[in-house]
Amino acid sequence: MFNLKAIAGGAIIAAVSAVGVSAQTFTKYGEAGGWNVFAADDKTCVIETRRDGLIVQMGVLANQNLGYIGAFTQEEDVVQGSTGNEFIIDIDGQLFYGEETVMKGNSQNYSGAYIKANNPNFIADVANLQTMKVIDSERIFTLDLTGTKAAMAMGRECIAAQN
Repeated sequence: MFNLKAIAGGAIIAAVSAVGVSAQTFTKYGEAGGWNVFAADDKTCVIETRRDGLIVQMGVLANQNLGYIGAFTQEEDVVQGSTGNEFIIDIDGQLFYGEETVMKGNSQNYSGAYIKANNPNFIADVANLQTMKVIDSERIFTLDLTGTKAAMAMGRECIAAQN
């Protein structure tokens, strides 16, 4: 499943705040497909799951033109890379490429990385396919995508309810 020493990066916030919104407040909106959905005070929403010591999150940036997906942990020395590394993202054989943004030690001591996405094929594959594997030259991160379609639908519902 997850190899924490092999991660340092990720493939989506109540505690982590992946994209520089650490001062925000998050309110639980609901649960769907094994994921929690949170509303943020910037009128965005985040879906989140906690698995094997990781927090995996997906959401949209405040401008709602870009989505993101990230993986974060409190384990020390997991993130050693730097922002800008390119990942190969394999979703059931469909290949995509993304550039990571590293986040080291937020206020709750979570570190990890996220990638941004605006490719509708990538978003559809995350919702509809089974397994996402994120690969760079040093690490592999694998996520079972079961339940993401339902969680993403609730995330869109959450955003609509805030606007």
